[in-house]
Amino acid sequence: MNICTEKFTVTLPDVGENNQLTNKGFLRMLQEIACIHSNIAGYSVSDAVETGHAWILLNWKLQVFSRPTWNETLTINTWSSKHTFIAYYRDFEVFDEKNNLVAIGTSKWVFYDLNKETFAKFSEDSKGGFEIVDKHVFETSMNEKLTEPEDSSFVCEYKVSRRDIDTNHHVNNLNYLDFAYEALPEDIFFNTDFNNIEIMYKHEARLGDTLNLFYSKHDNSVIITIKSQDNSKIHCIINLF
Repeated sequence: MNICTEKFTVTLPDVGENNQLTNKGFLRMLQEIACIHSNIAGYSVSDAVETGHAWILLNWKLQVFSRPTWNETLTINTWSSKHTFIAYYRDFEVFDEKNNLVAIGTSKWVFYDLNKETFAKFSEDSKGGFEIVDKHVFETSMNEKLTEPEDSSFVCEYKVSRRDIDTNHHVNNLNYLDFAYEALPEDIFFNTDFNNIEIMYKHEARLGDTLNLFYSKHDNSVIITIKSQDNSKIHCIINLF
């Protein structure tokens, strides 16, 4: 299957105070259609126990052109734009009810061996459902290796709760964006849409972990770094602009 297309309805949890689709709402739908496409190929969340493999997300890049509102129906396309021995790059297009392009995205996913707890190379069978489409929504490649700014300042800590955990027993990818927004100053949080997002996931966090949130602002860009309690490792870096 080359391009996977699905329709999604903007639900109430997907919108913010202004009744517009939030960045988390966009990413929720992109994550969902990625799972649907993987299910068609036989490597979905439901197949993980049988296959012993799962997809782990390493990077997001999202650009929003306009924001649909509650109860609108969106059409989303996704496809595999390229791959390496252990990673697939997946692109996305989001269209509104009038067929206007409202957002684009790209992402990097690695194939993970749940039993060995390490990245796995693709077999010929695992490649079967993901024909590469030579189409890229961004003209330039996403920055896969975000770095913590030297002037990052500590904002607060957060203890991972049960509501944060996904089927892999890690913090769900989307929840890191919630953490990042908690680290923003109020004037920035309430007055900035951030129509561009870059996210790099580096180490998983689990139930009971305490995370330290750091903040840095440069011109129109805000970078949130999420680190372990002893600051020895970076869990996630999020660039908002």
